[in-house]
Amino acid sequence: MAGSDKSFTIEIVTPQKQFFAGEATSILAPGRDGLFQVLKNHAPLVAALKGGTVKLELPENGEKKFTIADGFFEISDNKAILLTEEIS
Repeated sequence: MAGSDKSFTIEIVTPQKQFFAGEATSILAPGRDGLFQVLKNHAPLVAALKGGTVKLELPENGEKKFTIADGFFEISDNKAILLTEEIS
């Protein structure tokens, strides 16, 4: 359900392609200073990422897990972007 009252938009991008674009209710990511979680209405944030596993919770009780290389994450106004060199 796009635009649910608990979701925010997220785009996951590498230099080669857009890996994911859509809605999520949560993201758990490996920050340089440790794991962090983002939910809807999170304060604006820019964070450096280290390689590791990212977990997206999707609005309809699904989830996606993938492995990233180092990168950056930003969220503001319920719009997030994760940039990484590699993803699998």
